[in-house]
Amino acid sequence: MSYWLFSACVSVMLVSAAYAGGHLGLLPQSVAAEPLGEAPQVCLHALRGRLEARPSAIRWRPYDVLRYELFLDWVQLLSRTGTAPDDRVFRGVNRITLRVDSSQVLRLAFDAAEMTLERATVNGLPAVVSQPAGDSIIVELPAPASAGDTLVVELTYRSHTQRNLGLYLYPKGMFVGTGPAGDSVFVEERLAYTMSEPEDARYWMPCNDAPHDKAIAEIAVAVPDGFVVASNGWLDTVIVIPGATPEAPTVLVYRWRDTVPIATYLMAVHASRYASFGAEYVRPDGSRVPLLYYVWPTDVESADTTGRRYNARYAFRNVPEMMRAYEHFFGRYPFVKYGMAAVQPFAYGGMEHQTITTVNRSWLRGWAELGIAHELAHHWIGNLVSCATWNDIWLNEGGATWSEALWLEWMQGPEAYRARMERARRDYFEQRSVVTRLPLYAPPRQLIFFYATTYAKAAWVYHMMRRLVGDSLFFPALRAYMQRHRYGAAETEDFLASLQADIPHPPVSWRTFFEQWIYSAGHPIVELVPMVSPLPDGQYWVRCLVRQVQSGAAVPSVFVMPWVVRFQGAQGQYAEQRFVSTEREHLVEAVLPFLPTTVSLDTEAVLCEYTVAPLSVASEGVRGASVSVLPQPASEGAVVVFQLPWDGMVELELVTLTGARLRVYQSFLAAGAYRFPLPLRPSEHAAGIYAVRLWIDGRMSALHLFQWQP
Repeated sequence: MSYWLFSACVSVMLVSAAYAGGHLGLLPQSVAAEPLGEAPQVCLHALRGRLEARPSAIRWRPYDVLRYELFLDWVQLLSRTGTAPDDRVFRGVNRITLRVDSSQVLRLAFDAAEMTLERATVNGLPAVVSQPAGDSIIVELPAPASAGDTLVVELTYRSHTQRNLGLYLYPKGMFVGTGPAGDSVFVEERLAYTMSEPEDARYWMPCNDAPHDKAIAEIAVAVPDGFVVASNGWLDTVIVIPGATPEAPTVLVYRWRDTVPIATYLMAVHASRYASFGAEYVRPDGSRVPLLYYVWPTDVESADTTGRRYNARYAFRNVPEMMRAYEHFFGRYPFVKYGMAAVQPFAYGGMEHQTITTVNRSWLRGWAELGIAHELAHHWIGNLVSCATWNDIWLNEGGATWSEALWLEWMQGPEAYRARMERARRDYFEQRSVVTRLPLYAPPRQLIFFYATTYAKAAWVYHMMRRLVGDSLFFPALRAYMQRHRYGAAETEDFLASLQADIPHPPVSWRTFFEQWIYSAGHPIVELVPMVSPLPDGQYWVRCLVRQVQSGAAVPSVFVMPWVVRFQGAQGQYAEQRFVSTEREHLVEAVLPFLPTTVSLDTEAVLCEYTVAPLSVASEGVRGASVSVLPQPASEGAVVVFQLPWDGMVELELVTLTGARLRVYQSFLAAGAYRFPLPLRPSEHAAGIYAVRLWIDGRMSALHLFQWQP
């Protein structure tokens, strides 16, 4: 789902699912400041070092839905002109085929809200239905069912929602607002549509309203003549029924069939006096994907491309190329068609209903290309593989938000990709007071669609995984994950296990990465404390303390990540040091042929904040102090020779250019010359450049670089 809101002037998309009675809504600013309940406790396991698989959060019922055959009678709904409760009533029948997966099942529970069940049968036999308080129904089976049994439960019901929830109904001529050209916007034709994410399908059909239980769906909708129905899958038939009712002398029944499993939150129906038009995406092999669009007639008649008027053909012009881009990154488009249906009013920008994305009509002005790309990308990340629970929604929304950057990279190059990710970084950091308490996995229910984390930070998680292992490994692994869970649903642990199988040795273990970025909250906050010491021959010894200072009960004390510290000189000289942090403090050391005037941390591959202390330049050492290794290059049997100008506490240490240190000697010595064996062994120390440092009374007094060649 994309939260590109109707008003084009909205710059920060702070949206949540205010889960009060199951409806989606905008997140008030005040909500962000409220306590987040138990959420921080979710992350404490990572801080305690618990790096193990998390238990499944799927809500299991003793059955698996195989097929929905749904009939909706919307004739009266669309024939009337009002939207009062009596105008919203419709009847429906849902024929649910399911397989029992437990023994001695006596009753079945389904989700159903604000509806009255009029009749129920199980395999053709009458069944007793009860509706306890809440939003569920219980069907008593005529006989106990056993594991493996297939049952057909047919439920005839009357829906009587009192408000726009699950089912949305708007009258022709309703004033919507003012457009960017100062034009008044009205509902062009009577409009009914469904919007179910996360769990509002229960308001317009009885079902198992859980994202993990995907099933084949067939949706038939009866509407008055002149209305057009857009839904999931392929339009199988349109049946004309003359002489139906006085209100609708002719009735049309649109029958849509989805050809692959679908989650209930991705099922959708749109009905209005639409004009439809088509296009197609043609693959290099000549195969084609039909593209079907449903908009009001006035929205396809304009040739305006300035955004002052609606122009669906212009707004949707790049969809074929978007599909080409995403097939490159993710693999072949997996559905029989792609379509979009425009609605207005709509509280959001778009919703990725399977094969028939719902878009806000305002997008037809041509300014929402990234929103259109976002919803199309969901058809791989969210529809082909759906989040199995709402704890895992970051998989869907983070992947689609990251895919906006991929689309820009495809069209405009790497700089455009980086610019989009930088915007996601800003969106995340604007909510600092919340993000340090809010994990990606299992956030509080009212914040599952909080943009800063579920969208922006989650997009960065995908980006960081890409940078962690590189494109040649990450994209094949991502496609393999999609193949493993094709037309199914996955939890966060499933994604983790798939990455572990295909990329078993990343620079940071996948378990560690997921614990700190997904199961925990926050991000690294880093301090750089650099110091430079001049050396002979115009060289400079640079030490930079890299210190992580983030805090919070739900925030890891150390983010184990690959880091890059960069050094730049006044004349454009450049050098960098790469390392993987495992401690809260890490000392980076290097010998450079130039004086660094700028020290920075590369933040392109890590979502972090950092500060740099003023650069400290030390003196050139101690006059009369020296240290060297003989002979050169050094091998087994070499010695360290050093000179002390006065009596003092002496420390000798060997240092690799990656910062690893080995103390050679520490004691109080009188002034004079000394020799010690070089403590390197061919079996223990790799060939390379090493440094030996002489400290006198805690002051670094001399340094010598040498080559170890065992």
